[in-house]
Amino acid sequence: MSARLSLLLLLFLTQFLSAQGMVPLWRRAIAGVIVGNPSAQALSVAMIVEGGMVKAYSSQGNLLWEYLANGKLLPFITRTWEGTSYICRTNGVLIALNRTGLELWKVDIKTSLSHAVIIGWDGRIFAPMDNKIACYNDAGRILWTKELNGSIALTPVLDKNGGLLVVLDNGKLLQISAFGKIKETPLAQTPSLISSLFPHEDDASIDGVLVIYSDGNVEVIGEKGQFLHLEASPLAVREYDGKTAIALSNGEVLLFSNTGEKIWSSDSGVSGRYVGETVLLHNERGVYLLGMTKAAGFDLNGNVKWSIDIKNAAVSPSFGDEGVLYLSGNDWILYAYRMEDRHIPRDGTWRNSAPLKRKYGLGELPRQKADYYQFNDFSLGFQFDIIREKMIKGILGEDEPSFTVFLKEAAASMRNSLSIPASKPPVYLPRRIEAVKLLELFGSEELVPFFADIFLGDREPLVKIAAASAIASIGVDHEGAAMKAFTQAVSGAADERVLSSVAKAVGALCRRAGPPMMRKGVPILVDISAQADMPLAQKQALDELKSLQR
Repeated sequence: MSARLSLLLLLFLTQFLSAQGMVPLWRRAIAGVIVGNPSAQALSVAMIVEGGMVKAYSSQGNLLWEYLANGKLLPFITRTWEGTSYICRTNGVLIALNRTGLELWKVDIKTSLSHAVIIGWDGRIFAPMDNKIACYNDAGRILWTKELNGSIALTPVLDKNGGLLVVLDNGKLLQISAFGKIKETPLAQTPSLISSLFPHEDDASIDGVLVIYSDGNVEVIGEKGQFLHLEASPLAVREYDGKTAIALSNGEVLLFSNTGEKIWSSDSGVSGRYVGETVLLHNERGVYLLGMTKAAGFDLNGNVKWSIDIKNAAVSPSFGDEGVLYLSGNDWILYAYRMEDRHIPRDGTWRNSAPLKRKYGLGELPRQKADYYQFNDFSLGFQFDIIREKMIKGILGEDEPSFTVFLKEAAASMRNSLSIPASKPPVYLPRRIEAVKLLELFGSEELVPFFADIFLGDREPLVKIAAASAIASIGVDHEGAAMKAFTQAVSGAADERVLSSVAKAVGALCRRAGPPMMRKGVPILVDISAQADMPLAQKQALDELKSLQR
């Protein structure tokens, strides 16, 4: 064989292997064993390294940050779609880290987690322990705790209402609402997997809980008869937009509608022995199976997009929405493989598998009631004390929705400088501020647009300051309502104290979400820093800008 022919053959094989994802995009020495699966999110991958270290790398292979937990960590890392990470030490200390690895807060939950925390629709955190579930808001304040009559047997999952599905070792299925209400259903035997069937508005799909058993039988709680039968034991299940994907131990992957009709099935080659060994992703881009010896991607029509064989994996791989597959080997090396070429927006706002717009309904503007006495100062004070006490004790629970409506009605009674109806007395300034501060303690991300509306609509500077502080405490602005309100405040004639609070809030939002939010927030801070006639606001803005450079 001529040298030229050999060179061409080598070039062809290299291109073929690269197309199959066999040539790493990059590799990095981790200096330790990775504990638990890495988590790809927000154009980066984060992992727990044995010894209590958390490391995060960009999709280009740059070390973004390291965090030393000062204690042994459990093999769980949960990341929100804006990049906040939740980890837990083995001694029961739950820790939240922002997108840049800075510690947001830590809470002693007294005992180890049994599974990774689950993130609710509004950022609330469900913490599963051996025989109880605790719910915290994303500022680390406890909302409720429920003791369970048994140990948690399977990894809890979100249900169609944003609560939890939990199976106990005594064979009972618990449907726990986001506010702690429990519905209990006995099962004939302990299943392998559970999932919610989300009703789809375009068809007459079944609405219920999918229960999958090791023998392949699948049923829906509340429906009579067998839903479908699988040809092998199940490994993983994932619902998305009215369709459910299931990975089987024999390597088959199938997609079916929520009426039980099979849409397609295929041999992925990703086999496994037990639940948890294979990671299944199902989103707007396709279905992805990530196993210890092989990974594969399918489009939503069941066509193979790519596959890759894996050797000497320490944990299951992780796949990011930028199209990069992350593998960790027993050699303490993190490998990255480019599996799909995807356009990344210049503003960096693309997040992995952004959730569908599902809400608990806590953020809508209130509708005024006709009860005169409910809003007199004495009644407000009495009710506020009850709410505050329940919040301090961490027993808000099922009262949260009604308390939220009540506090919003009080806080918003003077928005847009309009008096509330003559049938009710005015809610005085101190009570409006108190209502906003109590809502801040609730910490739901759904309240951010409401706080932004209060910030713009109430003419009192102290109410505006309280609303800005509440936004800073929650720390996210998914819909952009807060940044829009703050931009409007800076462009108009604003009180210096209000501008100072705006600078604090913008700084908090930027520190939490990182570069995507900084692109919106830094111009606001620069504008405030130019206000030479408002030295307090100017200094606050300059301090916030310095903090973002660290």
